[in-house]
Amino acid sequence: MIVVVHRLPGRIRVRVPQLRTMPDCAAWLKRQLLSFPGVTGTRLRPEARSAVITYDVAATSDEQLLAKLRSLDWAQRTEGEYETEYCGGDNLLNIGGLALSQLLPKKWAALPTLLLTSSTLSEGAHQLALRKLKVEVLDALALGLSMARGDYRTAMLTQSLLTLGEYMEQQTSRHSDALLASLMQPREHPVWVERDGQSVEIQSEALVNGDVMLLGPGDNIPADGTVIRGVGLINQASMTGEGVPVRREVGAWIYAGTQVQDGNIAVRAERVGDDSSTANIRRFITDSLSQRSETQKVTQEMADRRVAITMGVGAAVFAMTRDWQRLASVFLVDYSCALKLSTPIAFKSIMYRAARNGLLLKGGRAIEQLAAVDTVVFDKTGTLTHGDMLVTDVVSFDPERTWAERLLAIAASVEEHSNHPLARAVVAAAEHHELPHINHGEVEYVIAHGLLSELDDHQMVIGSRHFLSCHYDIDFAPYADEIAELEQQGRHLLFIGLDNQLVGMIGLQDNVREEAAQVIAQLREHGINNVVLLTGDKAEKAEQLAAELGIDRFYAQATPESKVEVVRQLQEQGHRVLFVGDGINDAPVLTQANVGLAMNQSTELAQQAADAVLLQDHLHGIVAARELSLEAMKLVNSNIRLTEWVNSSIMLAAALGWLTPTASALLHNGTTLGVLLRSLAAKNAGK
Repeated sequence: MIVVVHRLPGRIRVRVPQLRTMPDCAAWLKRQLLSFPGVTGTRLRPEARSAVITYDVAATSDEQLLAKLRSLDWAQRTEGEYETEYCGGDNLLNIGGLALSQLLPKKWAALPTLLLTSSTLSEGAHQLALRKLKVEVLDALALGLSMARGDYRTAMLTQSLLTLGEYMEQQTSRHSDALLASLMQPREHPVWVERDGQSVEIQSEALVNGDVMLLGPGDNIPADGTVIRGVGLINQASMTGEGVPVRREVGAWIYAGTQVQDGNIAVRAERVGDDSSTANIRRFITDSLSQRSETQKVTQEMADRRVAITMGVGAAVFAMTRDWQRLASVFLVDYSCALKLSTPIAFKSIMYRAARNGLLLKGGRAIEQLAAVDTVVFDKTGTLTHGDMLVTDVVSFDPERTWAERLLAIAASVEEHSNHPLARAVVAAAEHHELPHINHGEVEYVIAHGLLSELDDHQMVIGSRHFLSCHYDIDFAPYADEIAELEQQGRHLLFIGLDNQLVGMIGLQDNVREEAAQVIAQLREHGINNVVLLTGDKAEKAEQLAAELGIDRFYAQATPESKVEVVRQLQEQGHRVLFVGDGINDAPVLTQANVGLAMNQSTELAQQAADAVLLQDHLHGIVAARELSLEAMKLVNSNIRLTEWVNSSIMLAAALGWLTPTASALLHNGTTLGVLLRSLAAKNAGK
């Protein structure tokens, strides 16, 4: 049973029995704790079954945190290495031990020194028994040499410096984790539900399967489910990238993350909990904090190899000088900490900065791959284009009564009563041309079909071809050629009828993002040599858009399967591909690409499959992603070179007898901390 053993405002210590039986799951538990809303930091002691959690009292409470901790599914745990975490109390103990080693007689000074260094000595012996040459072995040998010579003051001073260095390094790492987690906390919102025959307002995280959600215009849908009452117009731009809302009535399935545009519906929630958006964001956090890039793996291997080099240098120095102090000084120089920790901290700092610039990056691998790509493949709808529309054509079939400008003015005067995206586009076009308002009668809105009104004693109807032909027997045959011409150009068409006669139509097209051409040009400046467009449009329209935006190649009438094949072919040609998309059908190609980037309004499935997600509804985040990834890799590589040169200089000085063990430990730990702080400082660069 998980219980609280101590609490202060904003801080609790809990006993977690599972840490005793499953110590290898401590890293997994830490990531889960950091994903809890309001948590700002955590420190675990598996051997003591202890977890210290700090939190924002305005965002959560100790009772809520305890409830979430108890509800964790340990069956989903993963195993991994977890490094012992130090706190301020450990440093105070070492200072006390150092004072005793100074004040007590030599034979008594051995006792506190042995007690306080035992953990370092035992860990080194454990790694040596496993035949692993790690930095813990070097630390244990350096301490053991001082203890064997009876130099307890040097041993305690070395132990104090080692613990202080570890503490400072871990504080830096914890700070980077907390910064990242704070930007990706789940955000809940209220929702009305029916419970026990009453309408009650709850937070979306409290939804359970079977709840009946009561949704109206403007409401975001917090869970997948089935419509059981009412008719609604649902904006599915976040799911499909299509800006034109769709009609949903009893029996229809609706998706979380979409929005009710018009109408009132009751929806039975059927996918909540682990399938909800909150759970998906938590998984995103977990993935981001746990993913290791190839660079991190390489630096880990490099660090381990440097341990063997240090031991070899130490052995050579002792063979030539028989000086135990020089040997201890050499053993206290290692490359491991700076090499192992600076890379993940640099990546997390860049991830934090990216999030502040409207971009979520899923771990170091995403950054590494973004820096290496040479080709960007864009999906069109919802990516290079907005969800809203633009009026491009106004065609009158009765110029004497409804010439083009009057036709647009009439349509806008009636459509201003609707919240439909096509209606908003018509109204915006009329306002742009400063057309007058045309008086008309009462407007009747038929959800997902069109509008009815009266104009100068004439019955007027505006809507889809199906609505006008099937409900009002309006004949479209005389104008088939004109209609077909616009349809071939990919226009969305609104038709206008007066007294059961077709008098005109308005053509609308996708609204290309203003920044699209600029973003593509900036990507080329940052080393992208190849830009490709994928679209479901016909070739003529795709060619027109590619020429307008400066795109190298396009693939028209693309299907989800063909998108994957296009990316695969590019990869076979040696290209490293970034794919940018937003729809539910883009998940396979987002996974196939070297890096997948999902738009702000994309489906949750696309965001799960992607390596990066835009938080803002514009394309500048793609350029920011490229810039930040290049900066991150430059920082990582320079940290590696700095660590190599500085630590090699310290080792040379130690081998020549210019440094005592204390000075060697101080310089080494100071260098390591400097490299880590340099990595952490990247989060504030460019402000």
